[in-house]
Amino acid sequence: MYLEKLHLKNYRNYELLDAGFSPHFNILVGSNAQGKTNLIEAIYYLATGRAYRLARDSQLIKWETKFFRISGKILNKQGSLVLDILYGTDSQAGKEIKINGVKINKISGLLGNLTAVLFAPEDLNIIKGPPEERRKLLDNDISQVSPGYFLKTQQYNRILNQRNHLLKKLISRRIPDGELEIWSRQLLNISIEIIKKRILVLEKLAPLTRLMQRRLTGGLENLEIKYLLNKQAEIKKSDDIRDMLEEEMEKNIKEERKRGITLWGPHRDDLLFLLNGNDLKYFGSQGQHRTAVLAVKLAELEFFKSESGEFPVLLLDDVMSELDEYRRELLITTILDKNIQCFITTTDRQFLLPHGTDRIKEYKIKRGSLFET
Repeated sequence: MYLEKLHLKNYRNYELLDAGFSPHFNILVGSNAQGKTNLIEAIYYLATGRAYRLARDSQLIKWETKFFRISGKILNKQGSLVLDILYGTDSQAGKEIKINGVKINKISGLLGNLTAVLFAPEDLNIIKGPPEERRKLLDNDISQVSPGYFLKTQQYNRILNQRNHLLKKLISRRIPDGELEIWSRQLLNISIEIIKKRILVLEKLAPLTRLMQRRLTGGLENLEIKYLLNKQAEIKKSDDIRDMLEEEMEKNIKEERKRGITLWGPHRDDLLFLLNGNDLKYFGSQGQHRTAVLAVKLAELEFFKSESGEFPVLLLDDVMSELDEYRRELLITTILDKNIQCFITTTDRQFLLPHGTDRIKEYKIKRGSLFET
């Protein structure tokens, strides 16, 4: 799978871009604030239907214009196809997505046509950051290979919002308890489906991550990933998830009535990273955190390949300078060996290794313009 051509119109600081890319290495060089990350974000948007940085669609439109467009020609195992996303502030439809000129009504219909693994500086906080970063990692991976899961998470959020709304009303005694029970059972049922899927995927991703961690450390470090229900109890596929969730629901109901917010469910779960048996978040060095995140990203490549039959596009946004020479070389060697299309942004060409120069295209990015060098 690879992105052959990309068209941008009024996206971030790009007024107009039409570019073709190598199916191997694409190096995007430029000073800060010139548009390197915007280009990476546009590719990720084409794959997922949303920006990876916290931004509303309206904030992605170039200043003093009223719409943006991202289009790309993709080659995957099914052949060639064109993905097109148009968003306009004047349009009642808002976002319009087309595949080969045919309009689709839901983002889930876009997912899977172009898959992407992103490694950005903020990903270095996956280990030591808040639980939502680790949940997002897992949910984004699952959504790209299982579009139905994305629909489930949207449905879950709607039910969760309604239950929270009712809990707030209960504080002032404005609704009967029976109405809350109805929404609690709906939330329970869909929570079970989401957690089961997360655990199933984690059982595939965790061994791959452990293998990559041992490769990165010469076999000296063993990395385990465990799923924590409500950030506390480890949960496995063999456990009775319904019983565990019902227990959480009953245990938290009094506090929920006081605070007006749901205190159990997939939105409260976490992933625990153990390095040689110790909690990596608290007992690992900064270098060990970076190595673990790199191991996760390399494992994601293998996971996507096992699920879809082809490697995703790899997007490396200004992370090469964060890795030492050994890890940079191992990363690039892995990409070359597996024939993965990769986009790398950098301000300094010296951080890139000179392997496979015949498979590299290099571009200069300056003020929203792209020039092949």
